[in-house]
Amino acid sequence: MRHYEKPIYDKKVEKILELLKFMTRDEAAEELGYKNYRGMDQYMRRKNFVFDQKQMQYIPAINRVSELDRDPKSYAPTKVVRIISAFEEENADPKVIAKQAGFKDHREMAEYMKNKGYEWNAYKNNYLKAVGRVDEKEEPPEVKLTREDLPDDLAEYVPFIRFLYEKRDDIYQLLTGVKEDGKIPRYAVPGLVRTKAIYMSDMIARLAAEFSKEKNITQREIMEAALIEYLQKYGFKREIDSLLKS
Repeated sequence: MRHYEKPIYDKKVEKILELLKFMTRDEAAEELGYKNYRGMDQYMRRKNFVFDQKQMQYIPAINRVSELDRDPKSYAPTKVVRIISAFEEENADPKVIAKQAGFKDHREMAEYMKNKGYEWNAYKNNYLKAVGRVDEKEEPPEVKLTREDLPDDLAEYVPFIRFLYEKRDDIYQLLTGVKEDGKIPRYAVPGLVRTKAIYMSDMIARLAAEFSKEKNITQREIMEAALIEYLQKYGFKREIDSLLKS
């Protein structure tokens, strides 16, 4: 097996590795002023890096033959494998994956993955093994972008992007209907319990039954909570608030 020299890290190499977390190889090459990605490839090869098509990232060329054919999940902790595999599914939801993996939220999951040596890659929409100086123990300094660091056509969007980031939990709930805390509402509703037949789609009825079993909540509580929130949203908020206070 051929062995390669130790990879050489410099500011440009670090820049390329960082860009490929958010861009394609062609986009990163254009950002750095290359005519195409081949020029960037040549530079990275001189620094003893090769491009991994699976990770869409440059990796150290040490023992390249074996490294390129190795599935990184084969050597990862079980929980890491479970998280990476979940993100490989279509329409993967970080909040749901975090809950299923036993984390309080997606931020706690991200911290766990970071501690295990994995980082989020926006282009791949998944966690990948971190690429960097494996011999350094100190945390890398936090990179803070300013308007001057961004192209002119992007700088004007910074305030809006910052606003979206600060409101990310509200936006997530608005788009998905899932509350940040993941808590299921339960209401103490006054009055006598009466039987009332409700006709609905068999698929909805099946989902309600599965939800009841999984979340350990009765189907009556599900229907009452659903009706309460529906009535509150569509014109009966005052009446519902009065009922729940009585």
